[in-house]
Amino acid sequence: MLVVAALAATVLAASAGSGSRTVFVDGDSLALGTTLFLSKYLPGWTVRRSVSVSRHAYGGVAPIKARGPALERVVIVDLGTNDDPSQVSVFTRSVRQVVKAAGSSRCVIWPTVNRPPYHGISWAGFNRALRSLARTYDNLHVFDWAAMARAHPQRFGADAVHPTFAGYRARAAGLARLVKAC
Repeated sequence: MLVVAALAATVLAASAGSGSRTVFVDGDSLALGTTLFLSKYLPGWTVRRSVSVSRHAYGGVAPIKARGPALERVVIVDLGTNDDPSQVSVFTRSVRQVVKAAGSSRCVIWPTVNRPPYHGISWAGFNRALRSLARTYDNLHVFDWAAMARAHPQRFGADAVHPTFAGYRARAAGLARLVKAC
């Protein structure tokens, strides 16, 4: 019985240690491209992901809930780019649901949205909502991807949404700094 207890304590200690150096990425095509480079900037970390091209913000809740208690301590939610920018209240509700599903003990990082206006409407409302919610939730941290993108427009392809490899590397490096700060 003592051997079983010692083995259980070792397994628990090992899983607790590895859990502190893991990050879960929940996102769309931007998350997919970013995760290709994220491990380079997070040596010794495990990067897990649930990404789907064209995923909407409201689709971010299910992957978080599916992880249950195994959800990593640091969560990057890279969603909003595929949503309708006129639906700020829907986006805001989705962010709240994701943060609630993650729980207050986890660090949630959410990049601002950068893309050209859709039917004449910019994503500024989404980005204001993210900043406002970050003042409400201590565990929500905003990565200002839109500002980084404006400062380096040469890092984007023709669609002005998806970065070049250099853009994805810079994005991953910026997100990794926030992950480590968590």
